[in-house]
Amino acid sequence: MVHFFTASGVLAGVLALDAAWAHHQQAAFLWMMIAVFIDSVDGTFARRCQVERYAPHIDGRRLDDMVDYFTWVIVPIFSMSLWGWLPPLLWAIPLMCSALGMAHTQAKTDDNYFLGFPSLWNIVALYLWRWQLPPGLNGAIVMLLSLTVLLPIRFIYPTKTPHWRLFNMFMMSLWGILVVISLGSTAQWAERCFWWSNLFPLYYLAMSFWLHCQDKPGNTRRSQDPREEPEHER
Repeated sequence: MVHFFTASGVLAGVLALDAAWAHHQQAAFLWMMIAVFIDSVDGTFARRCQVERYAPHIDGRRLDDMVDYFTWVIVPIFSMSLWGWLPPLLWAIPLMCSALGMAHTQAKTDDNYFLGFPSLWNIVALYLWRWQLPPGLNGAIVMLLSLTVLLPIRFIYPTKTPHWRLFNMFMMSLWGILVVISLGSTAQWAERCFWWSNLFPLYYLAMSFWLHCQDKPGNTRRSQDPREEPEHER
């Protein structure tokens, strides 16, 4: 059942694609956020249910990687391209960079960081949607982040990185609540919730770079099961 729960992220991704094709952007992002939620908690379920002991014939790492690449990369990149937010053919760059980044043997470090930008493309797409930037500027942002996926820069793993872990988890949870509220209503107060949510991406990037500069990266390796370190892309 835990593996089925992980696989259900694909269903959320397909429904997001269906909404994107119909240009129902708000619904598309709601489904993307459901996929984010599934990916954030399936690691806890995997540990509690001891899936490696009771379902060893299913490779949880491989399953999680496949679901992650679909929901965190293909769905948002396809949606941004479909909606005309990116210059022609630029979509190929994040697809390839994220494929290489997620397949890297050192994608997650021993001290619980992500190595390189963790391909959070559905979150990037959400903010590009609300910021209403021109395609050229969107393309520059996507290109920069795509290259950052391949750089040896450590990014916070909110649920695992020991530095300020509880505060990071609180900020991430608050961010999720603000985003869902902003997507569920068109009222003015919901719009304010969205703009308050902008603080978390800024905090995440600033704290990641600060911690990266404070400590030299040690030896890195990919974890045995990505779901045991809930997040994404992961």
